[in-house]
Amino acid sequence: MAMKKHNNKRFIAYSDNKDCAKIKKTRNVLLGLSIVMFILAYFLLASPNTNKLTKLQEQVSPSVSLYSSPKSLKDKFPLIDDNNNKITLSEVSKNKWTMLYFGYASCPDVCPIDLSILNQTLTLMKLADKLQVVFISVDPKRDIGRLSDFTQHSNKKFIGLSAKKEVLNKITKALGVYHEVVQTKQRSTKDHSNHKSINMNNHYLINRTTSYLLLDPSLKLTGLLTNPHHAKKIAVALDIIIETLD
Repeated sequence: MAMKKHNNKRFIAYSDNKDCAKIKKTRNVLLGLSIVMFILAYFLLASPNTNKLTKLQEQVSPSVSLYSSPKSLKDKFPLIDDNNNKITLSEVSKNKWTMLYFGYASCPDVCPIDLSILNQTLTLMKLADKLQVVFISVDPKRDIGRLSDFTQHSNKKFIGLSAKKEVLNKITKALGVYHEVVQTKQRSTKDHSNHKSINMNNHYLINRTTSYLLLDPSLKLTGLLTNPHHAKKIAVALDIIIETLD
């Protein structure tokens, strides 16, 4: 009898251990499910920007491609004006949305056309007063001193800036903007009419990215506008973006 009683105790102990293991396993499973549900709830409910961004992208596509993880440019790259004074994007944007365009004043056709399209865009926008256009020259050697004249020929409110070579390379790399000198004429030629040598070192073209880059008021890279550029479509898209995210 004693042995039997002892065996019963062992059986009961074994059963209790087995039940505890099941309970513990169930509890761990439920805890895991709770964590998964919490994560899903966070992205779907606690982070409404995900759904908002997806819906917004559908509204403004293909005129604007929105970045899911905007990159901040706030005062990371010191720019310079026509007088070689340092100036930051914060100073020129003044908490507005900012449209960046990289080009150069000696550009024979594309740059003036793209700036003209931006000017047309502003005239068509309802929220144009919330957008600042900033032209950044990738050719500081020739453009410092003529940036304002060049940009304000398209619109008096456009701001023209550039940067020292090292800074310019950093900002264009950070934004994925390509630029490279692709054509250089002979170093000098002779003007036979007055027998003077004319320096041709400054006669070259630059290949570069012709996209518009949209920054939000906190200077985060929010959108990319690639060619072809259509003023009316861009104006509609920008009004929607600013109204939704501002």
